[in-house]
Amino acid sequence: MSGALVLPKVQSKAQWEWTTPPAGEAPIALTYPSKNNSTKSGVMPHDLQDFIGIPLTTFNPTLPIPDSVVIGWIRYAEDKIEQDTNIRLCQTWIAAPPAKTAQEISALNIGAEHNYQQLGVDYDFEEPAYDFFFEKFQDNGWGSTHLRWRPVKGVDRADPTGMFNPTNLSGTQNVAFIYPLLSQYFRLPQNWIVEDQNRGLVRMVPATNVQMLPLVYTQLSMLGFANSIPGGIWIQYLAGLTANDYNANWSFMTQLVLVRTAIRALRTMQMSINLGVTEGRLQVDGMMRSVKYDSKGPFAGQIGEYESEEKALIKTARSKCAMPFLGIL
Repeated sequence: MSGALVLPKVQSKAQWEWTTPPAGEAPIALTYPSKNNSTKSGVMPHDLQDFIGIPLTTFNPTLPIPDSVVIGWIRYAEDKIEQDTNIRLCQTWIAAPPAKTAQEISALNIGAEHNYQQLGVDYDFEEPAYDFFFEKFQDNGWGSTHLRWRPVKGVDRADPTGMFNPTNLSGTQNVAFIYPLLSQYFRLPQNWIVEDQNRGLVRMVPATNVQMLPLVYTQLSMLGFANSIPGGIWIQYLAGLTANDYNANWSFMTQLVLVRTAIRALRTMQMSINLGVTEGRLQVDGMMRSVKYDSKGPFAGQIGEYESEEKALIKTARSKCAMPFLGIL
């Protein structure tokens, strides 16, 4: 296969809306492809208040907590959940690694509108390349790679509601091999990619007669006296939950965001609260009043329940996207 296949360009485009600052300043994410655009999961301050069941206020003095502060709590919770589970909470265009030279853009056939890929314009999230291991391609028969972020969703990137794009159901948009010492590339045709979307498992199955690849990994690795090539696989893909997921079998992720945010909110609120009294004494003459709170705060019981629920939901999320067992009986 030396030039027999004509590979279409990959149209790289950021899913999130970013600022476009002047040169030298970092872009900032403004909105996300969710039902309200302000948070990745779509959870908003009024959802949190309905979940907790009490006003989101400070006490002594009693003041409402601004929505901007609550949205910050929600976003902190979302980021932590993503790190704990490797599940992206909204559609995210991930470049591993982004193409930064004309040679890379040409080799990967990326349809970027710029001289090189830019965060906030061509992709949302950057991650390192994946290492090539000869043993994986030998023992499994077909090459396979477990992606860092899941679920790998094959949806139309222009449609955040999650409608399937009939021309490409694969979330993995670009897989390329590079031998770093020679700067040689080989990009896989799209129909070679087979996915387990929830688990982020990508298998590479040739869908055409192959006589000779332009980049023979076995020979290159052996010539280098090694069975692996660091950063030898470049993958660009779309990962994250869609609006349809939150209405279907991933609905528990909304509960996880609410639970984790509620813990943060209650811990903040109880620092200024004079409720939740476990014991109170008042002398008959009114000269002395004694108030006793729980040693962990007035909301300690509710926080403890949320923490237990949080652990269970994290376990559910991890099991849903865990690596499948591959073996022979």
